[in-house]
Amino acid sequence: MCGRLNDNNPVLQSMRDALQELQQLYRCEPSDFNRYQLVRQEQRIAQWVPTELLGV
Repeated sequence: MCGRLNDNNPVLQSMRDALQELQQLYRCEPSDFNRYQLVRQEQRIAQWVPTELLGV
């Protein structure tokens, strides 16, 4: 299990929640700034779990 995070990891879950909030914000208010925030959150998750974005 070394190097792999569980789906119920609280930090990962928090990052996923933030990603969902940013996706919703971008859908409601598409702007360059909101898109930037969304992409940055995707990158943060990818740094934690490189394959994570495949399941989002």
